[in-house]
Amino acid sequence: MCGIAGIVAADPAGIRPMAAMTSALRHRGPDDEGYLVADSSSRQWWRYAGADTVPEISDPRLPSNPPQGANVALGHRRLSIIDLSAAGHGPMGSADGQTWVTYNGEIYNYVELREELRALGHDFQTGSDTEVLLAAYAQWGREALQRLNGMFAFGMLDLRRGELFCARDRFGVKPFYYFHNDSLFAFASEIKGLLAHPGVPCRPNERVALGFLVRGTLDEGEETFFQDIRALPASHALSLNLESSRLDVWRWYSLPETEPRPMAASAFRELLEDAIRLRLRSDVDVGTCLSGGLDSSSIVALSARLRAAAPQAGRQRVFSVLYDDSGMAEAEHVEAVVAHTGVEAFRTTAASGDLLRDLPALIRHQDEPLPSAGPYSHWRVMALAHENGIRVLLDGQGADELLAGYHYQFGAYLAETAKRSGWPAAIREAVVASRVTGHSLPFFLGMLAYHALPASQTLRDLVVSRAASHGYVDERLLDPGLLARVDPPRRARHSRRRTLREERSADLWATSLPALLRYEDRNSMAFGIEARTPFLDYRLVEAAIALPAGQLIERGWTKAILREAMRGILPESVRLRRDKLGFPTPERRWLRELAPQVREWLGAGSRVSPLLRAGALREWLAGSDEALSCQRGLWRLVCLEHWRRYVESARATAA
Repeated sequence: MCGIAGIVAADPAGIRPMAAMTSALRHRGPDDEGYLVADSSSRQWWRYAGADTVPEISDPRLPSNPPQGANVALGHRRLSIIDLSAAGHGPMGSADGQTWVTYNGEIYNYVELREELRALGHDFQTGSDTEVLLAAYAQWGREALQRLNGMFAFGMLDLRRGELFCARDRFGVKPFYYFHNDSLFAFASEIKGLLAHPGVPCRPNERVALGFLVRGTLDEGEETFFQDIRALPASHALSLNLESSRLDVWRWYSLPETEPRPMAASAFRELLEDAIRLRLRSDVDVGTCLSGGLDSSSIVALSARLRAAAPQAGRQRVFSVLYDDSGMAEAEHVEAVVAHTGVEAFRTTAASGDLLRDLPALIRHQDEPLPSAGPYSHWRVMALAHENGIRVLLDGQGADELLAGYHYQFGAYLAETAKRSGWPAAIREAVVASRVTGHSLPFFLGMLAYHALPASQTLRDLVVSRAASHGYVDERLLDPGLLARVDPPRRARHSRRRTLREERSADLWATSLPALLRYEDRNSMAFGIEARTPFLDYRLVEAAIALPAGQLIERGWTKAILREAMRGILPESVRLRRDKLGFPTPERRWLRELAPQVREWLGAGSRVSPLLRAGALREWLAGSDEALSCQRGLWRLVCLEHWRRYVESARATAA
């Protein structure tokens, strides 16, 4: 829901680009447009409209020259999901006009919060969750964040306190980027919104780019691929003093530190079902992604049960992308879930020609490079949902991180087993895991040794370079002078972990989920769709993170508690799937079929060639199409090439 932007500038001219910033975010909110301009010294404010403002709002058009003394501007592009009337217009202000918010997201427990706030004396004029957010801030101040169950990013202008207060939800489902120097603070839902302001530099961050190429670093902290543009981390907030321009950033939420706490599978299912129930709250139809895996299938099945109890909700629609390639056959699992639940299914596929056509748009919407072609499958699902009029989709992000669904998480689990029960027990667990998953025994023993035994960083780097699932570019391909000048960041994913909880926490905060949520948000919002993630309900997360390892990995089976919770609700062929695919993508085949274009992209005039040894790249390009498509890290080079071209166009647009 929505695209947001804001500016605090020392000079009124600094807030002129507000319309350009929100225009860059129009895809996030095509239904309505609004602006708030204020003079924080006099506490005077003005509301304005834009070309897309709904007719019911009679505000004057945003002028090219702001009022004298104005130093703050908020912009809002609305995707109407809750209270579709003009009453949900943003930015929204308090009754006295001293507090204003531009807000992106959904507060799923807004109904319960509204009743609590009514009992405390607050009146409500709309059915929107935005008004609930304003009232919660008025009642509890910054502590209101602790009461919100939802996904959100917002900028709250408090003229009475002389402060801009901004926050991002617990797990970073909704994005927030910002730039700050002595004379300008600007924020936006996406980096492209910031680049529309001429005061924000448009310079590649070479350190981050090199980390992406040779170490796989991605979305692991505040740094972005753009120099001086930062991401507000998940569960963080910031405040900007409007008089002094002092910026403070702090963490407002952390996972509770608890001892392992077992949970009955039935209780876990009830909690997941309630998370889904809250996320079905909408004034537009809610669909569901269906990959055929355990996570999305569980959401589809439980959603179908909830909708069956409310016939007025209509038939549930689900959306999938399917390929015929060997090892990617998800169709039988998708069909099993569809037949079992009676949902209405929509399917799509993609060819290399589709990727060739869509790649520039995909990179433009993502703002930053992608480590594989996998997110393109998700893009195709969002396009399919958009074609069928869906504005809200439920998706399964977060389940693998929380419930130990990734096979690499066995490393920390086996290390924990070795410490708790001894090495023979850990080796027995490795043998069982090999039988269940189909991975070789040396695969599991290697991970056990990696996490349980001391080793030099050089040896660890060598192991990672050989075994990483997403191919990284060999450092020997890069220009040595560049590597000497710029030290790429190391990827936190490959740190040694002693317990499964430690691994899952790292996945949640740094090594896995942040990147997945970026793909999810940008792909969905590119098509004006709001993606909701029930597994990231904070109540479910807190319960899951406290589970003992044995309820997550049991006799070689991953996500054991979820499998048990869905007994009798999912087809057994899906509930007991051994493989893990997600939305698989035939990346290598596509690269082989696109080899002529790849040679053109990386040939003469390539934007990435200054980073590389010319001879090594020429050797790559001179090989056969098959040999080229198999080069480790090829996708990363192709994606970084397109991203650099995007940066050039973004710079030209912003100039």
